[in-house]
Amino acid sequence: MAILARVSYAYFMLEPLLLTVAAVTVPFGLYLAFDRKKTEQRIQKRINRHERTRQALQRLSQLEEHWNPGHLRFELRQNYRSIQKLRLAGDWDALTSNVAFGPIQEWRAEWDRREKIGVRWVLDPMEIVDVQPVNLQNRPGYEKDFVTVEIETRRRDFVQGPQGCFQEGSGEVGDTPEHIAIELFKEYWTFNRRSDGWTLVRTDRVFPESLAFIEDEEPAV
Repeated sequence: MAILARVSYAYFMLEPLLLTVAAVTVPFGLYLAFDRKKTEQRIQKRINRHERTRQALQRLSQLEEHWNPGHLRFELRQNYRSIQKLRLAGDWDALTSNVAFGPIQEWRAEWDRREKIGVRWVLDPMEIVDVQPVNLQNRPGYEKDFVTVEIETRRRDFVQGPQGCFQEGSGEVGDTPEHIAIELFKEYWTFNRRSDGWTLVRTDRVFPESLAFIEDEEPAV
């Protein structure tokens, strides 16, 4: 009886603590499970997006050569490289041949802001790791065709000025950029098909959900 009494007393003393632990850990566990589910859903959605685009390209490439997956990836990889080179140089006139007014206006505003404080934007190194089509639309006539590509690069992104090299917002300045990490960077560029090639019309840091996939609007033509 004495042992039973001591056990009962110990449980009585520990009960508030056990309830507190349960109140904290159960919601936290539910949060982790919910967060993990969201991550899994996001990954699966990305896989589905790639697969749907791959299947659409296979169909479309039989009708029009500019949808050939290999040629498309190569052409847009080259476009990305040449556009970034001209952008870094501030050669806006040259960019007008394959970039729409919107992106040029945004980039020029960034250039002017940096110029006022005496710094320039640098990407060094800038290695293209992968270019994958992840969304497209095919309508009658080239002017309404578009493709969104997921571009992954390995690069050191910084600005350079009289004080040295630094990443914007970091506050850490060095004489050389060696203290700045080389990172993997992912972005989404959307191109319109014109009669003589692809023209960049928008850039996004995350996938542009607002753009309609071909099968959500009209059947392939």
